[in-house]
Amino acid sequence: MSPEESDLLSQIGTLIYYGIVVLIVDCTLYGFYLLAEFIALYLFIKHGLKQRIRKILFICSLSTLATATWDFVNQCAMNLIQIKVSLMEPLEAGLQAQADAAHRAILPWYTMMIWPISINIIIGNTIVLWRTWAVWENDSFIRSALLTMMFVNAGVCLSDAIVGTIIRAQGVKSGNASLNTVQMFISLAINAAATGLIWVKAKKNPELVHEYFGQSENRRERAERLVLVFTESGVVLLLFQLLYAIFGRLNVTATQFSGVNIAWSVIATMLNAITVLYAVAVIIMAIIDRSALDKLFKLKTTINVSLSEKHGQTTKISTLHFAEGGRQATSSTGLGSADFEAVQEDSRIKHNESEITVQ
Repeated sequence: MSPEESDLLSQIGTLIYYGIVVLIVDCTLYGFYLLAEFIALYLFIKHGLKQRIRKILFICSLSTLATATWDFVNQCAMNLIQIKVSLMEPLEAGLQAQADAAHRAILPWYTMMIWPISINIIIGNTIVLWRTWAVWENDSFIRSALLTMMFVNAGVCLSDAIVGTIIRAQGVKSGNASLNTVQMFISLAINAAATGLIWVKAKKNPELVHEYFGQSENRRERAERLVLVFTESGVVLLLFQLLYAIFGRLNVTATQFSGVNIAWSVIATMLNAITVLYAVAVIIMAIIDRSALDKLFKLKTTINVSLSEKHGQTTKISTLHFAEGGRQATSSTGLGSADFEAVQEDSRIKHNESEITVQ
């Protein structure tokens, strides 16, 4: 083997090695995501899709499943094809010809890699903007600004994905560096603005914050409440987007397999998974009525209570209405107000009779 072929073989081995490192990270996070996604789908099946907001959240949930699976399949395909074509299918022209054949084989998969993360950033930032929209329910100016930010975020991400696809299809290492940098920092700025507005609202209402955290019985419960607020408000997602933007900018001028290049590849994979995990986590909190921001800012409307005689317990009928003003949530039991009052009266009579019997 010539020195040139030895160097080339080392480069192929390095490419495969770090590709497997990224794949291990992707597989691990994809497994966590699937667990959360199956929980969300089970809750959708259990509680139904009668409300419009649940239908929208269900579509978002399926979208994250599609993009996360798409990215996972791409990662697996690229690594398997690289190993098979470059090392397991010898060509008479030599190792360089095998490396070129492997590059051509993985090019279609590499071209598609930009789409899952772009779509996931759109979904993740939209969820953050939605929660901010709910918090600022009485401010039409801020709501208009949030709506504008949502369209700007979607437009920039889709533009970057389209241009990147065209350039990558021509065999270039990456897409347009300038547009990619703009996309990363605009998405970061939009998330930061939306998250910042939530904290501004919290600063304006310190009594609500003290009341919410004051209900904690111990430090552990207080820490759990804080983590839920940080998660739903987009702080965790914001931190990963910040790392993604910083290392993405540094990666523009970094050499292949350098520390910055490897770190950016791992961070990009982690951001893709964290974004869909964030979206599904907020969806689950919304379905089971455990939204931290709803409880912190008291955004939920009145929930009707349906009395059930099963096991002698009362059952709350939970509805999903976010920031819909002063409208009252309706029960899914079909009971009118007169029927509801009759059930309550009947329950009180039975309770009084049981007290008399005991005496």
